[in-house]
Amino acid sequence: MTSISSKKRTLNWPATKWLGILFLFLASCDAPKEIGADLFSVEVGLNFTDTLRVSGRTVLMDSIQTGGNNTLLVGSFTHPVLGTFESSAYTQVTNADSLVATNVSIMDSLKMHLVYKSFQGDTNQLQTIQVYKLKDSLSISKEYFSNTSSVAVLPAVVGSHTFLPNVVRSKASNGDSLKLDTLSFHMSKALGNELISKFSDKTLAGGGFAFRKSFPGLMFKSNSVSKSALLGFTPTYSRMTLYWHNPNDTKKYKLDYYFSLSSSMLAEVQARFNQFNIKKTGALAALVKSGDSVPAAATGQMTYVQSGSGYVTKLDFPTLMNLKGNRNVAINKAELVLQAEDGSDVNQILSQLTLLQVDSNNRPIRNSFGLGYVISEGAAGIQTSNYNPVLKTFTFNVTTELQSILNGRRKNLGFLVTPSITASQTGFTKMTSESARFVALSALKSKIRIYYSYIAK
Repeated sequence: MTSISSKKRTLNWPATKWLGILFLFLASCDAPKEIGADLFSVEVGLNFTDTLRVSGRTVLMDSIQTGGNNTLLVGSFTHPVLGTFESSAYTQVTNADSLVATNVSIMDSLKMHLVYKSFQGDTNQLQTIQVYKLKDSLSISKEYFSNTSSVAVLPAVVGSHTFLPNVVRSKASNGDSLKLDTLSFHMSKALGNELISKFSDKTLAGGGFAFRKSFPGLMFKSNSVSKSALLGFTPTYSRMTLYWHNPNDTKKYKLDYYFSLSSSMLAEVQARFNQFNIKKTGALAALVKSGDSVPAAATGQMTYVQSGSGYVTKLDFPTLMNLKGNRNVAINKAELVLQAEDGSDVNQILSQLTLLQVDSNNRPIRNSFGLGYVISEGAAGIQTSNYNPVLKTFTFNVTTELQSILNGRRKNLGFLVTPSITASQTGFTKMTSESARFVALSALKSKIRIYYSYIAK
């Protein structure tokens, strides 16, 4: 608004003219309630800080994918609350170089080399790994799941080895190289003779698709479930080597069969997956189907998140709406702080967690892009939290999420706390697993720290 007096000098005017101008000025203004009405009708309250209680329970989640994995998990891991986590590994094998044997070649041996990548459980116990041939082939275009996928195997054992596990020995100080232990043992001569006999068919001798079709692959399992460790072998460096010689020839020949090969057209040309068998005990035995839950009170006021088993934590915020009352709340910042169990082993803990949206049946919300996750504050990606070994906590920024609940844009159904999820190049999100790592969360110490103001319209 512009006053008419602003267009003229007013220093020598009579006082009566000033009164007239003042009248015109007041008359020409809009009513105060119409000028910035939205601004002046809002009373901004004081800033408050509060801590809200969080209630938790352990929930069973399904659809854990294990295909295309970077770890071959073999053996078992036993926990007094979580039960026994057992894993067998299924994988294709093939040669990159051609088999140059002849009809007079003599097979000397077939040796397996499994390179350690990780371990969990008791490595002071002897355990036995057995190897079987697959009856049915695997496919890189198929999705494999931890507890529902299976492939038929032939009954004959083609390799067996009893050993005391050795853990990773050393890592270079610059972090560029890693010295890993290797589990080496002889496979059956019958399998070696079968492989060397493929020299006559050049298509099979060269490896590739034809070989993988004629030789579907191998399955590794441990028969020492009661007392053993869960071992992670890397398919990138593990291999199986065939040794042979020819009569009247001092040269020794060998050919490597790999568990992981890539091509210029495909990132990975070999299929593999881990099959999990979870034997539940105690209170968690009540978790039978997806969405089943066990309250924290039944598990020592702890809730659990474990990779591979489907155990996740459901969080509820029972006092959140009490904050609102009959007033409107503006949340300046809200942090969900999850406290890990005292004495957690930093080398075995599940070090990264994710928040998923949940429905009324304790199941993750899914859409055309996969799992519905809580979006990172101020971004568009998956919100995750890394374990803080000093404070023993995981912290999530849930400002927008809680504001949406208080404003009525979203129901107060809580969250699912899960292992980290992955997104494909097309943005499709899913949960994968390559370990049995877990974290126990304190139901009594986990909380929401919230900073807010009351506003009224």
